[in-house]
Amino acid sequence: MSRAVYLHVGAPRTGSSYLHRRLVANREQLTRHGVHVPVAGGQTAVDDLLERRDGPADVAGQWDQLARATRRLDGTAIISNDALAGARPEQARRALESFPGAEAHLVYVVRDLARQLPAEWQESLKRGRSWTYARFLERTVERRGAAARHFWRSQDVSDVLRRWTAGLPPEQVHVIVAPAGDPTPQQRWALYSAALGIDPSWAPTDVNAVSPPLSVSEAGALRALNRRLQSVDHDATERRALLRAALTARRPTEPVPRQEITLRPDLYAWAAGLTEEWIDWLRGSGVDVHGDPDDLWSPLPDPDAEWVDPDRADEGAVAETALDLLASVTALAAGRRTPEQPGAFARAARLLRGGA
Repeated sequence: MSRAVYLHVGAPRTGSSYLHRRLVANREQLTRHGVHVPVAGGQTAVDDLLERRDGPADVAGQWDQLARATRRLDGTAIISNDALAGARPEQARRALESFPGAEAHLVYVVRDLARQLPAEWQESLKRGRSWTYARFLERTVERRGAAARHFWRSQDVSDVLRRWTAGLPPEQVHVIVAPAGDPTPQQRWALYSAALGIDPSWAPTDVNAVSPPLSVSEAGALRALNRRLQSVDHDATERRALLRAALTARRPTEPVPRQEITLRPDLYAWAAGLTEEWIDWLRGSGVDVHGDPDDLWSPLPDPDAEWVDPDRADEGAVAETALDLLASVTALAAGRRTPEQPGAFARAARLLRGGA
């Protein structure tokens, strides 16, 4: 029987995917130390727990199956999926009560809003949306619409922790504050392993860092492409995978400084008010915090620097970026053409021409 079960529940876009991938990459080494990372059926199990029934797979019973397999393990088990942060109170309670006899722990990673909000908009573009940054910010700040509700259910620190920690002793709730700036993989892994109660050397194999944030021109190119694709019949899942790979593989023909997408300057005061509430909650709750809670404060922008509006990207830079992406997509589609998949390049070519 598992003596302890750690549920790593997110939050999305905080470096959580790095933690998940490093755990999976080191499963064999961790097992030698009595730490298990069950992954079989992991996503379908989470879909079952969260009552997501709109996918092609039949997920009914998958969470109970994962829980049974986890209970049979001897030692510590770590279940990692950042979609769990959005669980409703009864779903969180079901998850925590799925491991009777084991000590349940919660792990949650948080990051400042000045990084989280731009990252969320960029992710929405990668998933096919074409809305402006201004509209995204307006609806998210006002908490209007399904996308905003989804964001805050995973990102509102005190709300997520209230839902997930009911009945848990504070010492079994581990909150990781992502370091300010650009932490190294070693710095991140040191925080993660401390929260999980494992030795960092037990997972020596590093994994690739997540892809860098979109630049202003990349966001502009994606928005334009997504608008075109709205009227084209295509496989959305394949499109997302292809575009993500193309963004990673893109090699600009004309090296130019990347313009970073940042929080709009007038929103820093609003972000500070919410951040203060979160820091007060963390410090008053007694939960186990790894990292510095003050790193949740969004660093103020340079008052002398002109803010770059992603909705007003330079058209020439966007066009050049679009051509770079076209080259990457074409190369990737051509490389994926196999006897078993003879139409991959043809489908990509039709999309690029605007055909069905």
